[in-house]
Amino acid sequence: MLAMSYSIAHIALPVPLDRSFDYLIKPGQAPVIGGRVKVPFGRQRLIGVVVKLSNESEFSREKLKGIDAVLDNASLWPPHLYKLLNWGSTYYQYPLGETLANAMPAWLRKGREASFAALKAWQITELGKNQDLNKLTRAPKQAKALNLVRHQSCSHEQMLEEEITAATLKAVVDKGWIEEISLAPKPSYWQRNVEVTQEKPQLNEEQAIAIATVNASPEFGCYLLDGVTGSGKTEVYLQLLEPILKAGRQALVLVPEIGLTPQTINRFKRRFNVPVDVIHSGLNDTERLNSWLAARDNHAGIIIGTRSALFTPFHDLGILTV
Repeated sequence: MLAMSYSIAHIALPVPLDRSFDYLIKPGQAPVIGGRVKVPFGRQRLIGVVVKLSNESEFSREKLKGIDAVLDNASLWPPHLYKLLNWGSTYYQYPLGETLANAMPAWLRKGREASFAALKAWQITELGKNQDLNKLTRAPKQAKALNLVRHQSCSHEQMLEEEITAATLKAVVDKGWIEEISLAPKPSYWQRNVEVTQEKPQLNEEQAIAIATVNASPEFGCYLLDGVTGSGKTEVYLQLLEPILKAGRQALVLVPEIGLTPQTINRFKRRFNVPVDVIHSGLNDTERLNSWLAARDNHAGIIIGTRSALFTPFHDLGILTV
């Protein structure tokens, strides 16, 4: 809903008050419901979300302040997720402004443009190229980090996937073996050629029944897969994802803790030639924003994350595995 015929925007702000605030729409501005705006609030400038557009306010127009800047030309969330966030605010009696703020990446809360940002990455230096990895037996993590960037640069996210810590990276940087650079993200149009890149193991009877049961239902459904550790549940998840991805739809896989993401990511990446992104608190703000946008704009086939990834907007989510 555009603001062409409206003069007042009702805005939810990240403050502990369960109400919206009215602001005048200036000529040339076109705020949208679900989009962000920057507005004056007392002595501050806050980032809020437009929740309603109208021509009426309980206050006289002389008392209303104007919107400083319109940051989005479309809602940050798809309609069903925006509706869910509104419901959650009401059900849990939590201010809508703070609910919406918590459902977006930190960069968006700070007013940054909702577009892909350059990533922090590392590349090898001339000094690093001359290091003998065989002599780094007492520093295996440093040797691993150096080996990862021997032939191509690696992003911060890739280092995390390989369990390279910030302390290890600092040690290698301080020695002058690698250096930090910026990498421009490359959006992927993965739906064009979804393939299984790893041979699938033979299913046992219980696994086959579980997969057939889920696939037999064309509509939405919830299923509980019960099995002890090592019984093959992950293989069931992988085979359930295959027809979803081949149909061009996306998948969200939730894991209980950050420590499980590297091994899970590697297993899913080995199986499918689709972009796999992660969302968890171990990422920096830029990485979280890029993963959030990759899911929303359909540049990620699979998102693996902790529970905070649950409110990630997807272009076309086909399956959720917890």
